Amino acid sequence: MVYNIAVFGSCVSRDIFYSQINPNYKEYFNVVLSSQRSSIISLMQQPVEFKMEDITITPESQVNNARTCYIKEDLNKHFLKGLNNNIELLIFDNYFENRFGVLEIDNNQIITNNDWDLPETEFYNNLKIKNPLNMKVNKKDYFKLWCENVDLFFDYLDTNCPDTKIVLNEARAAYNVLKKDKTVECNDFYKKESKVVNENIKRLDKYIVKNYDVNCLKFDNEILVDENHIWGIGFVHYENKIYEDRLHELIQISENNNRSFLDKLKNIFH
Repeated sequence: MVYNIAVFGSCVSRDIFYSQINPNYKEYFNVVLSSQRSSIISLMQQPVEFKMEDITITPESQVNNARTCYIKEDLNKHFLKGLNNNIELLIFDNYFENRFGVLEIDNNQIITNNDWDLPETEFYNNLKIKNPLNMKVNKKDYFKLWCENVDLFFDYLDTNCPDTKIVLNEARAAYNVLKKDKTVECNDFYKKESKVVNENIKRLDKYIVKNYDVNCLKFDNEILVDENHIWGIGFVHYENKIYEDRLHELIQISENNNRSFLDKLKNIFH
């Protein structure tokens, strides 16, 4: 059986469903909805008006077109609009909540502070930024606002897709690097930075696990960053085995969820 899924968060979740990493994932999953580089805080706001030419990153290329798309979907809340009960599995992570944070702009609107992409647009140049919030500078305020919007998000899921199984990808920044010669080396900079990153993400994950019914994909300290990753070396660019393992976990979660759904149907009609 092929399951319809939605993915929200970062490459740490989306890469599980990338053919160059997991070549056979389409035998099990159909990605019908996907969003990257957005905060749940931004997702739960009203759409922000924009002109396409103002958010287009140039020169146009495959990479820049994808970056433009990330901005567009953050502003128009495309992901939220696409959620429905035909989606059997929703996978999300909190990596970019820590990395980006949000911006309060004109008319008290809130968008993701995607500082990788936004600053290269005319839209950003014309913004009147009032209040940046993030986990580094104003952690308490950010956490409060994030919790409020996570609650709204799960309320929305309960109303619009009550049968969708939610999976929290508890991704962690790693610092042990699998080198091209297959040796493993500790990256001191990554080790120092990952401590703060992981503490922040863990706090967000803990709130969700405590308050909502979710399955979790767990990570431990043995996880390796791959120097030869398709996107290059990075905190959450793991060795391929991790993506294979997560795919198998998600297959099992989907099958268990499907059996539970069929059992409910049997109880209704018998």
